[in-house]
Amino acid sequence: MKLEEGISLSGQCWYRIGGKASYYARPQSIEDMQQLLDWSHREGQPTFLLGYGSNVLFDDAGFEGLVIHTKSLKGYEQHERGIIEAAAGQNLESLVGEVNDLGLQGLESFVGIPGSIGGAVYGNAGASGGGIGDLVSEVELIEPGGIREWCDGRDLDWRYRESGIGDRVVARVRIRLQPDVDPETLRKESARLLEKKIDTQPFDIRTCGCIFKNPTGMSAGRMIDECGLPDLQIGGARISKIHANFIENVDGKATSDDIERLIDRMREEVRDQHDVELDLEVVLAGTREERTR
Repeated sequence: MKLEEGISLSGQCWYRIGGKASYYARPQSIEDMQQLLDWSHREGQPTFLLGYGSNVLFDDAGFEGLVIHTKSLKGYEQHERGIIEAAAGQNLESLVGEVNDLGLQGLESFVGIPGSIGGAVYGNAGASGGGIGDLVSEVELIEPGGIREWCDGRDLDWRYRESGIGDRVVARVRIRLQPDVDPETLRKESARLLEKKIDTQPFDIRTCGCIFKNPTGMSAGRMIDECGLPDLQIGGARISKIHANFIENVDGKATSDDIERLIDRMREEVRDQHDVELDLEVVLAGTREERTR
């Protein structure tokens, strides 16, 4: 178990924003991660699990606690016919390509998501109207004190962008896929969906994905657009003209405060004009408690 102190978080997430972590670790095995969680539990240290940081905004003031970076926990195998077992830090986009080539259907719509499989399962990431929880057979979870056990996916409380995993940590995931599908068909479907994302999202600009969850039967992006907010800029942060539910880090100059001020403005305008309270999808790590709805 190797702990580092004062590591900058800006280079560890997609937004390229954030101060320093009090403690930082990059476990090389699940056993390492268990030991780290046991340590943080004993020491009373707040703990944040970081994968590829594609949906995270760290505070420029930093994170007072332990950040566990799971990127080294890679790898997958066929657990049994149609079931893939992957370590929590396995890159999701890479896994999509691998299972497509194996003729395993189910993950092809998750193309273009630069995250980890563990993070995707924890947040029940969605694509083409479905959640990844629909595919989960089992999840190996670590309790805050370090106890590890497999949980049947059917026993979790899957909801829109929620898994019910709570304060437990994802170690490994088993995904149930449909075998014996033509690989070229799956590759073409992923390519089609990726092209659609590129056309409708600020794909090559530093963002953290969607800022807000979609309220039931509504589109957060459409409501923000109707409020006339696209292209509004505060400091180095700008609401995207391509998709209004994205905030761009313009030229890498945005601060966490710039983005949080835009978040407040978006929420306020939608509340005033549509009488809808938007809930965050982006994870605000180390920010003010009242913002973490």
